[in-house]
Amino acid sequence: MNNRGGIRKIIFMVLILIVLIAAIYFTFFFYYKCDDAACFKAHQEKCSKTKFLNNIENAEWQYKINGKKDGKCEISVKINQVNKGDVDKLTLEGKSMICLLPVGDINSPEGDISNCHGELKEEMQWLIIQKLHNYIVTNLGEIGVELNNIQSAGKIISKNITTNSSV
Repeated sequence: MNNRGGIRKIIFMVLILIVLIAAIYFTFFFYYKCDDAACFKAHQEKCSKTKFLNNIENAEWQYKINGKKDGKCEISVKINQVNKGDVDKLTLEGKSMICLLPVGDINSPEGDISNCHGELKEEMQWLIIQKLHNYIVTNLGEIGVELNNIQSAGKIISKNITTNSSV
């Protein structure tokens, strides 16, 4: 009889250990895996821990919903590979950022990078600045003409206003 009680205690302890390990795994390490954007958006709306690899035409994006943090949904965004585009976009490969979106928001995390921080955000901003710089340098003459046209139009409007107000 005494031997049976010891075996029951051991079995009970093993079961408790298995339940504890399962609870820890599902709480801290388990992530749902999505195969399409609709699945990911559904999990993003609830801010459930989820992984999603989105291979679109120009790049392969990796998303990982880490859960709620300070009342926001924390999503890790990484560009694994750039498939098409400018050569300078290759600098984005392997870079990641963390985005904090309101819970329930199903917009793409990278759609508004003001909600994000990290190396990928910085590199994306740098590329935008470079493109704007190149555009301004390339079109400097046209921009100057447009500014002169705006100034001329402003002078005409101000003359009309002063003429009409003095009447």
